[in-house]
Amino acid sequence: MDHLNPILAVMFDHDGTLVDSLPTVVSASNGVLREMGLAPASWSQIIAGMVHPTAQRLGLLAKEESRFIQEQMAHRYSQLALENAVLASLYPGIPKLLQALSRRDLLLGVVSNSRGAFIRSILDRLGVAPHFAVIVGEDDMPAPKPDPRGLLAALGAIPPQRAVYVGDSSADLATARHAGMRAIGVTWGTHSRAEMESLPFDALVDTPDELAALIQV
Repeated sequence: MDHLNPILAVMFDHDGTLVDSLPTVVSASNGVLREMGLAPASWSQIIAGMVHPTAQRLGLLAKEESRFIQEQMAHRYSQLALENAVLASLYPGIPKLLQALSRRDLLLGVVSNSRGAFIRSILDRLGVAPHFAVIVGEDDMPAPKPDPRGLLAALGAIPPQRAVYVGDSSADLATARHAGMRAIGVTWGTHSRAEMESLPFDALVDTPDELAALIQV
């Protein structure tokens, strides 16, 4: 695919795109289930649910339909996730990518269905938070993805047609489309390349270097 021109802003998903947070997500999710007296979920079950907002995802794992209990689970999950944030790490090549994009006249941001405190804690610990002008978590926006309002608010005055959203799931693609933005899928996250190829992203990239080359100003 040709370079994406002209781009003024690059918005990123967090989990599975910038950060390999799966060990943290699995630990915190199963911590919640154990405290409820339930059997732990498999990694594949947890990965499959990561397209959903936190409360809904945990409700599906626990087979719990009460919205009130789902929210209680999500609150406890957030506590456990912060306690286990040290298990998360940047994907290889992400620091170099962010340094390259930061040298260009681009607005960089993160919009995620993870809680804001969790995202900011991880990005700060991993030393990349200063690259981002805006970091938006699930609790910072009116409704979780694929609702586009958090993504649009992160853009500020920049038209969505001049921005791109980078993610690793169907939810990220839907969010970008609802916002009127182009979408780039990454294949190094929690979903396989075959799964990503089945989705109509504007482009797929296999490495952060490919992403840096694709985004030109």
